[in-house]
Amino acid sequence: MNRALGVLLLLAGCANTAEPANATVRLRSPVTVRWEERARSATSAVLVAHVERFTAVPLPLVLRLEVPAGVTVVSGRTKLDLPANAEASDVTERFELAYASPPAADARLRVDGDSASAGLGFHFDVPYRFGRAEPEARPPAATGPTSSKGGRNFGPSIPVK
Repeated sequence: MNRALGVLLLLAGCANTAEPANATVRLRSPVTVRWEERARSATSAVLVAHVERFTAVPLPLVLRLEVPAGVTVVSGRTKLDLPANAEASDVTERFELAYASPPAADARLRVDGDSASAGLGFHFDVPYRFGRAEPEARPPAATGPTSSKGGRNFGPSIPVK
């Protein structure tokens, strides 16, 4: 009896534990782009841009920094060509920005790369808000006709344009 129980437990441990057919799987991008704020004052900011490639990415990327009016790039390259990589890498670029007062518009870190032959492309646009809070996402307004089904009223609908 003990031997049968052991075999049963062994078989149960080897059973297929794959996700069900209707499970949602989110793939992780092989490239991420982000800002790291090192310092910020009323008249300057020190930032590090990170372009992380978690695996080989068979196409070159271009990093560009765009700053709003009134902001000066004191140090850091505003355009940087990143060649295709054969293994994981984290490319960083340090920027020092100066301004008379924090601007109302965002600085933008843009990273782009396209390859028709590889069949893939990457486009990132990461804002730096100079300490301002991220804008609140507002859901679409339900201004359409009332929706009902089976005697139940679901309220106004959201028009799709």
